[in-house]
Amino acid sequence: MIRRFQTGDGPGVRRVYHRALADAGTDPADVPGNADLNWVEETYLRSDGAFLIAERDGKIVACGGLLVDGAAAELMRIAVDPAQQNEGLGTAIVDRLEDIATDRGCDRITLTTAGRQIAATEFYPDRGYERVATRETNGYELLDFEKAL
Repeated sequence: MIRRFQTGDGPGVRRVYHRALADAGTDPADVPGNADLNWVEETYLRSDGAFLIAERDGKIVACGGLLVDGAAAELMRIAVDPAQQNEGLGTAIVDRLEDIATDRGCDRITLTTAGRQIAATEFYPDRGYERVATRETNGYELLDFEKAL
């Protein structure tokens, strides 16, 4: 079940995000700017953005956020619990977030992922995202992607 973030979901969202990053070889403590996961309501829901979670048996197993700035949107914190990967949860969340961005008048959507997150670097191009830049931060190769909506 995909639903909107609710008060009290924070610990489950942070658990999924940290597990997914660690499984991909990324230390969540090294990821700059991820304090937004402590302030999901303020960062995403009280703006024009959105934050969705996937839930199974009462447990959060995937998440993803959307920030909107005029005609541009950015996917943020897309993560699926490693035990639940390859079951369509990431696709379902990204599909819904893209629909929300389109409904809000956005004409493009961007995202950044680490090069070592192989599943993500393969997932996004398969969905029509084009790699537009590569940069280094904190010893990580970061890949910027963009897609026209």
